[in-house]
Amino acid sequence: MSAEHRNSAPDRHDNAPEQTADSAATRPGRPARDDQVPTGGVVAGLDGTDKDRTVLAFAVRQAEILGAPLHLLMAQEVHAGLVGAWEAGFIPMGLESELGQRSSRALDGTLPRLAADHPAVTVTASQPWGTPSQALVDASDQARLVVVGSGRKGTLERILLGTTSLNTAMHASCPVVVVGDDPGDVRRPVVVGVDGSDHSIRAATVAGDEASRRGVALVVVTTWWLEVVDGIVVTEEGSPQWERVESGYRKMIDQVLRPIRDKHPDLAIEIDLRNARAVGTLLERAGDAGLVVVGGRGHGGFAGMALGSVSHKVLQRCLIPVAIVRAQAHTD
Repeated sequence: MSAEHRNSAPDRHDNAPEQTADSAATRPGRPARDDQVPTGGVVAGLDGTDKDRTVLAFAVRQAEILGAPLHLLMAQEVHAGLVGAWEAGFIPMGLESELGQRSSRALDGTLPRLAADHPAVTVTASQPWGTPSQALVDASDQARLVVVGSGRKGTLERILLGTTSLNTAMHASCPVVVVGDDPGDVRRPVVVGVDGSDHSIRAATVAGDEASRRGVALVVVTTWWLEVVDGIVVTEEGSPQWERVESGYRKMIDQVLRPIRDKHPDLAIEIDLRNARAVGTLLERAGDAGLVVVGGRGHGGFAGMALGSVSHKVLQRCLIPVAIVRAQAHTD
């Protein structure tokens, strides 16, 4: 494994050329250019805390599965109270060096271990300046996949996602995997939620590719709750109205799966169609899975929402890695 460590501290010279739209990303207080991220690589967002362990475990394994390079990104964030001074170039003596050295120490301890344990994976690292979520979103333009820790806080009754994981999942231009305490078991099925929306169709494609690569089954989960047929709410299982509803959903599922079956003819696919709540069903199936894949937003909710309520709740409560795929997300 080759390992390269970049500390992309901002350049502040009095005679620096006038900033343009293209060069603005390298101004003090802004994330470094994402050209350090290898095209098609797996980006692991690290912060020096205990959750880095599972983020790294998933990211390096995924890089091996994909045959892709791995890029470790540890953003150097300036305290909010110093942003104005930072933008103006007035930095307290030694602060820039201290911030850089802090993240450098964390990366210096990680790179040799990865080199020894995963010699086939090419690893690079960078320390862009700015917020972690913005740095990861910028990196997603080049990346094939971004992996970030969940940063969950709270109890089972009120679980809040960390700002970095939530913002990255909402705005990244490639799929994002949010990892909690469990990096997942690659020998278990991949579960995907499908409701016919553009986001879920894209999610199904990503999930099918991943299940094929892992050599495991793909579990397609589709749920429905309140449906009206001929002016009547459908409640009686087995009734003609019930059969009409389920027949419509099965046609939708078949249409979504047709290109996946064509691409992966040997892929085992299980369809779980039921009258139930989507979140509860996905979490139930996650109990036997190695990865859950959901679209960024389904048919429900408001058109302007960056992340749908089902995706958000699954991220909050799922114990295994969850991949968020938006309709326009690139995967290559």
